[in-house]
Amino acid sequence: KVIELKPIHIEASYIGTIEYQAAYQLQRNLWSLAKSKQQLSLIGLEHPAVMTLGRRMTGRFSIEQQQDIPIVQSTRGGLVTVHSEGQLVVYPIVDLKKIGLGVKDFVFLLLKTTQEVLSSYGLQTYTDDRNIGLYTEKGKIAFCGLEIKEGISLHGISINISNDLQLFSKIVSCGISNLNTDRVINHNPDVTLHEFFERWSTQFIKNMN
Repeated sequence: KVIELKPIHIEASYIGTIEYQAAYQLQRNLWSLAKSKQQLSLIGLEHPAVMTLGRRMTGRFSIEQQQDIPIVQSTRGGLVTVHSEGQLVVYPIVDLKKIGLGVKDFVFLLLKTTQEVLSSYGLQTYTDDRNIGLYTEKGKIAFCGLEIKEGISLHGISINISNDLQLFSKIVSCGISNLNTDRVINHNPDVTLHEFFERWSTQFIKNMN
């Protein structure tokens, strides 16, 4: 679908399951389109199980035990996290100058959009100044990590929908040992990733206007 945004538009696509490295290459391709043609893009997807290390993790690991899950060095900010099927990952590839936002405001926009969509499913969430993301009373449910390259965003936000939360026990997620986590289906069992992404992309555009 194409969502009109005044003189420019955002192309929003849900692409299903894709390997982490292939998704990063897709982001790089969309980054090139943002740079050369001023195209703004949103992609929603899920990754097969993978641990990713943020830039702050270069040269040091927070993995508590050996895993069978692949480990990938990422270009995003932050520490270590885990992605797996059932977790929605949203990658907005946008020129921040084009939408008139600084990095902090853009992070706020991502969290605000996610919080509003979670609320539409009956989940009340809050932020924590110590770690970027969203939390329910049961634990962390959304994670945010970005790379800003020449003013254009890469990476984005991930939301636990129906993924295996046990995988988080294998790492020191976001620098916190034994971080409690939550997922949407614990509160609303009928939510799908595609449906959530459709609501998210619509709300994201609304919040930018």
